[in-house]
Amino acid sequence: MRFEVFRALRNVKYLLFLVVTPVGLYLIYGRTSDSALAMAAMTVYAAAAGGLIGSGGGVAEDRMRGWLRQLKVTPLADRHWLAGKIVQGVLMIVPGVAGVTVAAVTAGHVHLSAGRWAALLGLLLLGSLPFALLGLSLGLTLKGKSAQIGIVVVFFALAALGGLIGSGTMPYALEQIRHYLPTYNLAQAGFAIVGGHGPSATGLAVLGAWALVAGAAALALWRRESHAR
Repeated sequence: MRFEVFRALRNVKYLLFLVVTPVGLYLIYGRTSDSALAMAAMTVYAAAAGGLIGSGGGVAEDRMRGWLRQLKVTPLADRHWLAGKIVQGVLMIVPGVAGVTVAAVTAGHVHLSAGRWAALLGLLLLGSLPFALLGLSLGLTLKGKSAQIGIVVVFFALAALGGLIGSGTMPYALEQIRHYLPTYNLAQAGFAIVGGHGPSATGLAVLGAWALVAGAAALALWRRESHAR
């Protein structure tokens, strides 16, 4: 876990994408509307991007360079590898979330109680789990440089459909679909906490379902990768 986390934090390219983009979007657009809600949206943006790209991008590179082949001849158990990648993906959200929070407090003058800050941080850490697992699945499915491009495309699709970027107005069919997306439900939970309310049980259930399905897929794909070697 320690190896994966420090390796990810040394990747300046990822850190710039995961920190500069959400902070910049907040500073450009967030202060023109409700600063607290905009902060919640951009912290969810950072959590989704950190989970997806932080975990999936590294796996894609490992497959391309043959590092996974080397891991398979070590005593490393499947569950330990999966746990390490999950921790890496979750911790990769911290720089972006921290950057947006600092910008919101200093430039957007957002003030929440200590309880709301703690609840929002806990939500983001747990809510990033389905994205980290989905990133792992994508990294183990796609190959080469196309994997990194594919992960970024999936992220922006989820961000747009989930209402994190864009106008937020959707055709009826897409409006119905967005209620089942992890980005939408994590954002709604964040809005609820910022507003002083608890997240809905339905939204948390959707996030849990995404985590279970993506986790099972990641483990199955990892084992398939092992047999292929």
